[in-house]
Amino acid sequence: MTKILSIGEVMLEMSDVGGGLFKKSFAGDTFNVAHYINVASQGRIRADYLTALGHDGISRECIDFLEQHGVSTRRVQLLHGRTIGLFILGNDAAGEKQYGYWRGQSAARHLFDQPQDLSGYDLVYFSGITAAITENKNNLILSIAEAKEKGARIVFDYNHRAQLWSQEEACEFARKILPLIDIVKISDEELSSLYNLQDVEGLSTEYASAEWVLTCGGKKAELWQNGQNIVSKSFIAVSEVVDSSAAGDAFIGTYLASRSEGDSLAKALDRAHQTAAQVVCAKGSIVEIDLSRLN
Repeated sequence: MTKILSIGEVMLEMSDVGGGLFKKSFAGDTFNVAHYINVASQGRIRADYLTALGHDGISRECIDFLEQHGVSTRRVQLLHGRTIGLFILGNDAAGEKQYGYWRGQSAARHLFDQPQDLSGYDLVYFSGITAAITENKNNLILSIAEAKEKGARIVFDYNHRAQLWSQEEACEFARKILPLIDIVKISDEELSSLYNLQDVEGLSTEYASAEWVLTCGGKKAELWQNGQNIVSKSFIAVSEVVDSSAAGDAFIGTYLASRSEGDSLAKALDRAHQTAAQVVCAKGSIVEIDLSRLN
């Protein structure tokens, strides 16, 4: 069985459903990815989740939620004096996500206070959010490097949040981590805001060993390697977006599951788009997926 480790923070999600009401759930980019890996593979891939939570009731409720959604909690760590972070999720008229965060006591910020053993996995996935919230980024990089030395393929998703760190900080971290990365995901918006670029030709030339996944909203996705655009897929965008909050997570989760199970690059992009297109049509990060549309 293929084993994939996703690393990061899961949070208590309060999603605005209108009328002054909020729907309670749990979400976080790296948990969402692990969930959609499990969904897209129908459980054929073991998706482990490495995070840190507290010893309180809401943390225990979160662990139950992760397991109910097909994500293994064997790597979850519990830290005394810490708890889970909170975010409130809303959307503007176009369905674009709007966040408010409360992370002061988040246990996940201290996950890499000591280096972590990430060995034993086929893929190790983490994101820019993982890096941005981590107090000791050097231990994160060291742990990733050791996992790669022991045979894991490493996946990095930029998933840039300007609220968490500056453009300069994000690019400096990327400069350090990209030589270790096998698969990189970046959006056209991130490419523009972080590098003032319109395509990834230059980045994929500089970091030629990595497979670059470029997403362009719901309209297009491209794969680049060694300065070459090796696959380009155009899609029919969803006409009415309800909530775009987990679209990128669903996309890369499905893409990684498909590639791990031997699908072609083009088919993996198609399946990834079909999952993301369903996610944006419902409120919240975790939604039901019609798997027949992924075939």
